Amino acid sequence: MCWRCRQARSAIQSPASSWRNPTISRITTAIVPVARGRHEAARFRHRVGFFHISPPVDWVLAITVTPLCDHAVMDAPRSPDHAQGAAEPFDFGALCDELRCHSTEWIAAAREEAVREQRRWRMRELAATRVLDERGRIDDTLAGVDGVSIRDVRATVATARALEDLPSIAQVAAEGRLSDAQLAQVVKVADASDEHEWAERAPRWSPADLAQKARELRTPTIEDAAARRAARELRTWWDSDQGMLRLRGALPDVDGATFELVIKHLIEGMRPAPGRPWEPYERRGADALMMLVDAYRERRADETTTVPGAHLVVQVPVSGPATVAGIPLPDEMVEKLRASARIEPHLVDDEGNPIVIGTTASVVSSKTKRAVLLRDGKCRIDGCDVRGPLDVHHLIPRSWGGTDTIDNLAAVCKGGGGHHGLLVPHGPYILLGNPNRPDGLTLLPVTDLPALAHLAAQGARADLARAGPDAA
Repeated sequence: MCWRCRQARSAIQSPASSWRNPTISRITTAIVPVARGRHEAARFRHRVGFFHISPPVDWVLAITVTPLCDHAVMDAPRSPDHAQGAAEPFDFGALCDELRCHSTEWIAAAREEAVREQRRWRMRELAATRVLDERGRIDDTLAGVDGVSIRDVRATVATARALEDLPSIAQVAAEGRLSDAQLAQVVKVADASDEHEWAERAPRWSPADLAQKARELRTPTIEDAAARRAARELRTWWDSDQGMLRLRGALPDVDGATFELVIKHLIEGMRPAPGRPWEPYERRGADALMMLVDAYRERRADETTTVPGAHLVVQVPVSGPATVAGIPLPDEMVEKLRASARIEPHLVDDEGNPIVIGTTASVVSSKTKRAVLLRDGKCRIDGCDVRGPLDVHHLIPRSWGGTDTIDNLAAVCKGGGGHHGLLVPHGPYILLGNPNRPDGLTLLPVTDLPALAHLAAQGARADLARAGPDAA
């Protein structure tokens, strides 16, 4: 307890004649300068109690003292039993009226202190959560108790677990320099080797930037990509009162980036007629979506190709995974783009600044795609008669040393339930053989090594026969 608090307590507990003591008056003025109503005594009474002083007249004066120092409150925390008692009356309007009596600078400083205090108490909550978690007392039912989502509860537990190994970040958070949103993300970025650096940098980073950094540091897997794809959805429902069809949807990584690029391209091309105003962006977006619908509706029944591939910018950092639209992709997903999109590679440094911008090109030219689709006409998987939509597939993936020649390409069906997703490098099967013959391709599990070896030997003998006896 500071000297002013001790002086106030000793002065109040002195004989009755001391109530006129200038010390009390001075302390009362210094400690409770805004006490202008009975609600002030009610608000602060629970902190240090109140004392009855008997002056030389027949009445009792109740004095409430609010300590100047923060530790006076922290030294004697209320017990849980007391905390569960009846809530004290709170008048928000009266508190606003009280604050209106102060200068703007004073109120701004009071707000900053309130934010710091709130963040200090958040650290106490996280410490309590960590210990309760160790004792098996934290589960999803806490969401109902705290009035938050289960996702919030799990994020709190993850933050509490990480902080114990990040003392520098915990110190910065306790000082009130990290918001809860920043703290939740920086613990995903920092580790014991670099937490001192992040303790200095994190307060200057936005939560969104920290979250992006956390995604970049996390090694993406094909399972992550599969989970995102499994979460794709499109929902429609009619608003009968407005006569409108409402839509809501979600698309994963590459699909989302492709959709966004195509829609933006269509929107930006919708110039108004001379002298006419621009339509709002949102309306042009709806018109662009209908353009895609009309294009599909008017497509010829025998057409096997789909809309031309999108132009995607793939950022390739010096270390770490490639990204599309800021989303890290596993190598298998990047491989999948080679035959279905025009790729513009950007080599970037650790801060995301471009170092080299590669040449924009489609791995498989439009002429080659047309030749493959004309040759095959349908999906080349045995027993599949789907004629569209079709993708051009690399039999030997580019990342495995495969080429872009027509002898290494075959048409396979795409979309929901399509065969393209089952083939390497992003699936468990491999399609091998000579695509120029109707019966020249064989579908094998990629783990069936004897069958693969047998097929490779057959291919070698066929190549030797075509070369003639003088090839050796």
